[in-house]
This record gives sequence, C-alpha cells and structure tokens, in this order.
Amino acid sequence: MADLEALKDEYIDHMMHPRNYAKIENPDAKGIGKNPQNNEMVEIYLSLDGDVIEKITFMAIGCMDTIVTGSIFTDMLVGESIQEGESVAEEFIANLVNVPESQRACGEMVAKAFLAALVNLNHRRSGKEEDSYTLIISEDCSTDEQK
Repeated sequence: MADLEALKDEYIDHMMHPRNYAKIENPDAKGIGKNPQNNEMVEIYLSLDGDVIEKITFMAIGCMDTIVTGSIFTDMLVGESIQEGESVAEEFIANLVNVPESQRACGEMVAKAFLAALVNLNHRRSGKEEDSYTLIISEDCSTDEQK
C-alpha cells in the first residue's frame, strides 16, 4: 500500500509542478505526437551533447494525464543516450496495455513525440532541412464510458 501512496504522491507532484514543460529555441530535434481524432498533441524538444540527451522538454495540448506523463517521461530521459531513450519509449508504448483505456492515448502521444524527435534528428543529421517530424497515435482518448 505504501507503493501506491508513493505513486499517488508522485503523480500529484508532477501534476502540480510539471517538469520540463517548455520550448527549446533552436533544438537539435523536435517531434510531435498527434491524436487526429481530437487534435490533441505533444511536442518534444531535444538538446543533445553528441548522442546524450542533455535537455528534453515538452509542450502539450491535452489533458492533465498527458501533462503528467510528459513530465515523468522527460524526467526519466535527461542524461540518457539516444539509444536508451528509444528503448524506454518503445517499452513504454508496449506497457500501455496495462493502463486504463482512457489514458492510453496520453502516454502514446508522449512516447511517439519522442520517437518522432529521433526521426527528425536522423533527418537533420543526414542533411534534410526539417523543422519537426510528426507521428500519429493509434489509440484515441474517447471510450464508451465517456460518450
């Protein structure tokens, strides 16, 4: 029960004081995760030192679950390598099956925004001039309970 209380306290702390909620001017990469069903979206900005994530921030048009998820997710990746970040994002998406259906899209938008930033980074490093890259999520925020 103590673990559940700790998680609840962490959630509330991230809700009241989101980490890394900002835009980076001239980022090394920018990715967007988008829900076309309701136009919610998450933008992730990366500032790198070689292949290490020196700074990662996000902006969102979405619900509080999206903001909290973005805060927790970006906090986890500061100082990690790009490869580690990619593994975390893919594992994060795979574990969304354990999340309540109404919150899956929120988590997927955050993780896909990060993966889109990695695509954008690869494009930029190969010489392509591209402001950002967008990935569309597969989940939707609406459920039968909400209709």
